[in-house]
Amino acid sequence: MIPSFAVLLLLAGGIAMLGFVFAGRTGERTLTGRVDLAKGAPTQRTIDPEAAPSLQQRTLAAVQAMFAFRMRRTWGVSFRPVLLLGIGAGAAIVVWVVVRYSAHMAAYVASLSALAAFFLAPRIVLVREQRGADRQFSALLPDAVDMVVRIVRAGMPVGAAVRAVGQEANPPLSTLFSRVADQAAIGVPFDEALTRVATAIGNADFRFFAVAVALQQMTGGNLAATLETLSTIIRRRRAVLLKAHAASAEVRMSAMILGAIPFLVTGALLLVAPAYLDPLFNDWRGNVILGMAAFLLLAAFFTMRSMIRNALAT
Repeated sequence: MIPSFAVLLLLAGGIAMLGFVFAGRTGERTLTGRVDLAKGAPTQRTIDPEAAPSLQQRTLAAVQAMFAFRMRRTWGVSFRPVLLLGIGAGAAIVVWVVVRYSAHMAAYVASLSALAAFFLAPRIVLVREQRGADRQFSALLPDAVDMVVRIVRAGMPVGAAVRAVGQEANPPLSTLFSRVADQAAIGVPFDEALTRVATAIGNADFRFFAVAVALQQMTGGNLAATLETLSTIIRRRRAVLLKAHAASAEVRMSAMILGAIPFLVTGALLLVAPAYLDPLFNDWRGNVILGMAAFLLLAAFFTMRSMIRNALAT
């Protein structure tokens, strides 16, 4: 009775989280629809009802939103929901088999572990993809700022420069700069469009770019010189960050080795003397010790990960 009630609570919590996600994205969908209408793209109001998104498509969109719930940034996510479902199902099956038959845990423990793996595995994939998009955007941003500087010095307005970057730069930079230009084209103030995209991206350097452009539009000044200085600062900050990564490589490698040693030793003992570890799996006291060891390993992993990220934070 208790495991079933726990599963129902988890499902109810997931449905409630989906409701909050969809409620918070209403304004963004409205703005996106206006941009598509201004660009001449077909929308649901201008196409046949048969071509409207089907129930299956809406369900897949809800699945992707569920896996990406409470992610700080999702603009770089491109995994298809069907693939995410496959990843989650595969992770759930593997965790069920390991917990139920290898660790000899109770059925409700295996079910809860499999449910957690079903939600966590696709989310980890999405987080890794988003971080890759963040790194690529940071690497391409200085060249984009330099392009804006050259176009502004040639006598073109900054809006045309942003549009040119959206057409000439590589993704994901081109996609985001085009989003700014598209929003400005439908009447959104240019500084507001930059602020919207900067908030969605969450990149400090791009926020500096947005603030510099907004201040120039309000007070005037030499925008080309300001952006040229900003490009130099971005490149120097990136060089310092790369040096910090190189300097901390030994520490990160040591953390990985220390975290892998318990698993290597356990695997070796299972191969050499399987009966030696039987009390950990067949006795409730051994199960408690095994659970505490797993918890402490996870706590140490997240602690070292947090310390390293704080040391390398830009």
